[in-house]
Amino acid sequence: MKLTIGKYIPKDSPIHQLDPRVKMISVLIQVTSVMLVKDLIGYIVPVAVFVFFMLLSKIRPVVYLRSLKSMWFLIVFAVIVQYFIGGITSGIYIGLRLSLIFLFATMFTYTTPPLLTARGIVDILKYFGVKDDSREDFGMMLAISIRFIPILLDEADRIIKAQISRGAKYSEKGIKNKLSALTSIIIPLLVSSLRKAEELSLALQARKYGVTKRSHYYTLSWSKSDTLYLLANIGLICTVLAMRIL
Repeated sequence: MKLTIGKYIPKDSPIHQLDPRVKMISVLIQVTSVMLVKDLIGYIVPVAVFVFFMLLSKIRPVVYLRSLKSMWFLIVFAVIVQYFIGGITSGIYIGLRLSLIFLFATMFTYTTPPLLTARGIVDILKYFGVKDDSREDFGMMLAISIRFIPILLDEADRIIKAQISRGAKYSEKGIKNKLSALTSIIIPLLVSSLRKAEELSLALQARKYGVTKRSHYYTLSWSKSDTLYLLANIGLICTVLAMRIL
């Protein structure tokens, strides 16, 4: 079972080295910019910006294009619906919009480790007046959730293979057969999840989590490259707004 969103691809690139906070803010600006594009010609700017950042990330273009596979149904469905509503131009417009939004979000996950993502969110929350204890607890829950997504997917894959080796047939038609096949996956996965949660709680207690103030392995620091990246994205949205007004 493969997951594209949330996947991290380690590389030694300028985009990977950026502060996770600036990348979070920037991806919001990028998505907003795509949403504000007025016509097909206007997509030249966000597409050019994405290509530039993609080259800086040192991740092959085919990897980004491959990530669209998990969204192909939604994109195709939206294009078809929009085609019947507003014609082929409108269909291409909505297809480009959805694709760019997904690609910008994918770039963020490809270039940012999950734990740093959680750390960045926790740090940003302090500017909204959230208390330190609440931020740390939320950050821990978020980090654990992100960390366990691939583990549970691998576990589900192992369960499916084990059930198939025991003679389970997931291709049989009928609601009864489908429910039976689904139950044979969900129940073992739930039991495994509860076991892992119990082991994790014991590990946290052994390390005296919550007794003393937490320290962090990663120290977030804002650099000149972060400022330049943020300014580039601000320039993107300003350009899109100017093209929309003119």
